[in-house]
Amino acid sequence: MTSGVSVVPLLGGFIFIMKISYYGEDGIEQTKPSKFITLEELVLMVRNNPNVGFYEHLRNLRITDKTQYDKLKKSLPFITPHIEAVGRKLKDDFFNKNFRSFTQLLYFDIDNVEDVLNEKQRIINQYGDFVSFVCISPSGRGISIIIQIENELTKENFEMIWYSIRLNEFKDENIDPDATGIGRTMFLSYDPDVYYNPNVSLAVDFDMDEKVGNQYYSMGVIETNNVNSHISNTNTITKRKYKIYEVNQILKVLATSTPVHVDNDIVEINEVDYINMYIPRTITQGRRHSTFYRMIHSLFYLNPDVEIDYIYSYIWLINNCFTLPRLDKIELHRHFNSVVDQIHRTHIVYVNPKKRRVHWNKKSCYLSSIQKQLITKRITGLYTRNKNQNDVLEAINKLKEDGKKVTNLAIKEITGKDIKTIRNYRDKPLIDMEVEIKVILDEFIPSYPQKQCA
Repeated sequence: MTSGVSVVPLLGGFIFIMKISYYGEDGIEQTKPSKFITLEELVLMVRNNPNVGFYEHLRNLRITDKTQYDKLKKSLPFITPHIEAVGRKLKDDFFNKNFRSFTQLLYFDIDNVEDVLNEKQRIINQYGDFVSFVCISPSGRGISIIIQIENELTKENFEMIWYSIRLNEFKDENIDPDATGIGRTMFLSYDPDVYYNPNVSLAVDFDMDEKVGNQYYSMGVIETNNVNSHISNTNTITKRKYKIYEVNQILKVLATSTPVHVDNDIVEINEVDYINMYIPRTITQGRRHSTFYRMIHSLFYLNPDVEIDYIYSYIWLINNCFTLPRLDKIELHRHFNSVVDQIHRTHIVYVNPKKRRVHWNKKSCYLSSIQKQLITKRITGLYTRNKNQNDVLEAINKLKEDGKKVTNLAIKEITGKDIKTIRNYRDKPLIDMEVEIKVILDEFIPSYPQKQCA
């Protein structure tokens, strides 16, 4: 197994062709690469893949048996398109041990495409001036895209550049936000008409603050939020000096998580995009700027109309209580104003919302954390069953409205669910969520306390 870069002579000098780590033996369980390949070699593998029958079977399974499809997909060969590495582990000390170089390639994925052939051609026609590789994904219902990047990719700027392309060049596309990460995998596909153009590349207009830049890599998912709903002149005009409020006043004014109203005395189900401010027990020297960066963006997202002094006071509090060593006053002030000025200039807030369904009434503090975990698990399962049943019943109603015969296969074509799930829910009465939740709560709490927490 040979690692390294290839050197190709050109007029006036040389260019370096970075290699991609290829894992071709044990599927997703493989931890060490089988060999290193170029992008051109990847194209040939996809175009001339000998396992045509396997991919046809796999793509049929996606419709008929999702469980078996997921299992077989994990057995496919795969690459790490973004890097050449001698091992898949990249966390902490493993990064320096396994990482060799960036490939200067960025991978983007579009899932759940209805007319995959036409969509693939549209992608090629629309973005052919900078897209180097386009193929149908292993599922047959997605599109894999690879771009050659002119910017020098680093551990510090990787995610910012990836998201910059997603939010700008691909702003109108349904790009999978999870198809990022330095060590991201891409399963090998079969597409005899894979598109390849090695003569195009993309230079991203991107600048990073040199003093702060080497801390940005730990950012999460980026969403674009409109200036009118998440930022205003009230909280984005920076100051030379900020008023520091007391802790109780800060916590009284600032929202540090997405507010969700709970009508129930104990718990309620309502799926929302949820943000919760997480404060590490200790913010170490290598994480200070990136942690404050995320916190500042989250606070602006959660507090669109709050006076900027409150947000600064919160960051000042975190710096003094949870940071070792603390940023000095001048650097904290400079970093805060730099981030806020970026928000004001770009009208973009970077946040990482997660779907959250179960919300507890704050007065239900008599419940232990273990009880809440067990109840949450049960309610989440109930929610999933209820959603599956509603999807099946909606498909049945649609078939009836269209005058079509109601069969399990017809329902499957609409919902994408497997036949077993459809049989489980097709003829059963609709789940009463309120009744079922009360049954769960009664099991854990035989009698509700008369007096709740203040």
